[in-house]
Amino acid sequence: MTPPTDFDRFFNVFLLRILLGFLLVVFGLGYLFDPKAILRINATMRDVFFKDSHVLLNGKRIGSLLIVLGFVLLALGYQTRIP
Repeated sequence: MTPPTDFDRFFNVFLLRILLGFLLVVFGLGYLFDPKAILRINATMRDVFFKDSHVLLNGKRIGSLLIVLGFVLLALGYQTRIP
C-alpha cells in the first residue's frame, strides 16, 4: 500500500466535518420542529447504551476496553500525523 497523501488526510477530515455538520443540523431541526423525537432518541440511548447496570457490573472491562482503544487510536494518529 502507498502511504496516505496530504489530499487523503484532507479528504478524510473534510468528510468527517461534513458528516458531523449534517448531523448537528438534523438534530437542531429536530429540536425545533419535533422535540418529542429527540426525547425518544434520548430515552432509547439511555436504555440501550448508558444503563447503570452495565457500568456497575462491567466497569473494569469497559474501562480497560476504552483505554486499549484510546492507545490504539493514539498510535494510529502518531503514525499518520500531518507534518
